[in-house]
Amino acid sequence: MSHYRPSRSYEQDLDIRFRDGQVPAWAHPLVAGVAPNDACWLVVMPRRSGKSWLASAVKQARPEGHTKVVDVRSEADVRRTGLTCLTSGKAQRPQLGDVQVVLVDEPAVGPSSGRTKAPATLAAGLTRLREEGVVPVVFATPAEYELLIPHLGADAVKDRLTAPPLTDEEAGRMAARTPGWAPGVVARLRAGQPGWLLTPFLLELALQTAEAEPELRGDPAALSRRAAEAAAFPHLYVNQLFHNGLSETHRAALRRERWRGAGLSFGSDDQDARTTKVLPPVAEDPVLAHHLPAVLRIHHVSDLHVGGRHRTNVDQKDRTQLGTALARLTGDGSPLTGYLEHVRHLADQGRAPHLVIVSGDLVDRPVDAYGREALDWLGGLAELLAGHPDLRADDPRVLLVGGNHDVSWDRCLDERSGARHEWFADTFHAYPHPELDKEDYDTRRLYVRYADAGLRVALLGSAESGGEPVRNEDRDRVRLLLAELARSADDTDVSELMSRLERHDPGVVAHGVLRRLKKETGCVNLAVVHHPLSPVPSVEVAPYAGVVNAGQAKLALADADTALVLHGHTHLGFLASERLIDRDRDRPWTTRIAGAPALASIHSNEENGYNEVYVAREGEDHSVAVRTVRWRNGQWKPDRVIAFRPGAADEFAFDELGADLGARP
Repeated sequence: MSHYRPSRSYEQDLDIRFRDGQVPAWAHPLVAGVAPNDACWLVVMPRRSGKSWLASAVKQARPEGHTKVVDVRSEADVRRTGLTCLTSGKAQRPQLGDVQVVLVDEPAVGPSSGRTKAPATLAAGLTRLREEGVVPVVFATPAEYELLIPHLGADAVKDRLTAPPLTDEEAGRMAARTPGWAPGVVARLRAGQPGWLLTPFLLELALQTAEAEPELRGDPAALSRRAAEAAAFPHLYVNQLFHNGLSETHRAALRRERWRGAGLSFGSDDQDARTTKVLPPVAEDPVLAHHLPAVLRIHHVSDLHVGGRHRTNVDQKDRTQLGTALARLTGDGSPLTGYLEHVRHLADQGRAPHLVIVSGDLVDRPVDAYGREALDWLGGLAELLAGHPDLRADDPRVLLVGGNHDVSWDRCLDERSGARHEWFADTFHAYPHPELDKEDYDTRRLYVRYADAGLRVALLGSAESGGEPVRNEDRDRVRLLLAELARSADDTDVSELMSRLERHDPGVVAHGVLRRLKKETGCVNLAVVHHPLSPVPSVEVAPYAGVVNAGQAKLALADADTALVLHGHTHLGFLASERLIDRDRDRPWTTRIAGAPALASIHSNEENGYNEVYVAREGEDHSVAVRTVRWRNGQWKPDRVIAFRPGAADEFAFDELGADLGARP
């Protein structure tokens, strides 16, 4: 027999708030029948937070025969209680007798109330009851309160009450049903997951889960996840609390609030602050937090070119000791070091990225010294990344794909095509990467899955044939260039030779990899390559600047419902959308393609920078936003945010990120 059942009907012996004749101080006006400032008391509580239990408890605590409880949704109940004035402006005088307090358990003014009643009619009926000397008490959801309050007097806002979170004593009473283990679970929840003590329903749901699955009792985080999942059925918790119990305005404000937590702002900031101020603490609800978690922040960086020439933060023409000291004071270094300082600053503000994706050219040339420097940089960055409730302890936080500069050109004539990628694979083996060194496409790592976040990232290696001679007669020329490179000690000569070698660099994603791309429901799909899949708004007169089989790759990515492709190589930050018409698909899928600026290389016609990618999960649905952040005048300056739903044909205005999913493009 279960000791915990969150949806049970009211049982006075199990009431943890009203116990042994005690009345909580916040509920005293309701039990004592204290006159409100306006027409009625307004007890504002989310659905599934115990409104009906509270109404029953207030009735039980009052003298018998002096209280009526009415469910306005039921015409029969309204007639039986003689309170037709609440549903009709033409009703006769209410039949009250010795009644001093009327408890309206369901006001039926919201769209989720079945046969919705006019809030103006209800307000007029409440006023009539007050004129009869009765104290009306309305138990309303935030949505019902929003509809009703405009029809009451100016003092009605003073009559608003909200049940506070459970006290230690109240939680202890519930835990006392199973004293052998429940008090310890409650203590751990209060310390690590305090949202479960917001309402009796939530705590009973958590304890019911712990009772059914004893192995979760010592792990509050795991218990929280499992209980949040259990809330879906049969309790329909999110549907009742979020969709039925809150208005569209409330839902939009809560959605936008989590985007603000990611560091973004809206034109509606002041209005949303006023909206959330009058809401019960639903933002702290653990089930809602599981359904509507914090926005996942991803930094997309590219073209680090460690060991190559970097743009300097300060143009130090004075090379004296004084000039060097002044440069240090004014922030010398490169955007590569400046980016780490930037992320450290974001971490201090609670806005560091949760994940980092690097889309190639980590080093300028694949030599061990540059590799060690790049690893040190990645390690320092990884230490700054933020935690997220949807990321597990073993989820990789930094993902890599190699670029043409990461290919060992001296191995390009090896009989094994993967030999040229072995240096990259060995150097960066600790980080997920496309494993181009493996000849068998089926054994390569393709997807990195973040199960709790509903996120999947495909790692595609477009430098598959890096260093490949264009024509047979070029092989001897490549051998000569490599020999010359091996003898060269001058950086200028090395750079010039590398430039000539890069032209033998076709971008391609192997067909054997593309055929492995598959759909997966309930997640948002990203993909990472180095070379661009589409022409970019810059001109480079060079062979193989993009991906040779780009059309084939884009079709495969669209078939796999890929929302966003990230790339580098062009040293250009931009965002495009491609909509491939598939005759076998009812609705064409639109894939967005985002190129990142070079993070630090001096070889760029625009400012250095990176892309911020935001992924907002709502249940199994997602919204995505992208913006480029550029190193400009000694500061990291963000561009405009572009927001979209995966696969949707059109982007939408950033302020629309708060709208219900069905109301967006």
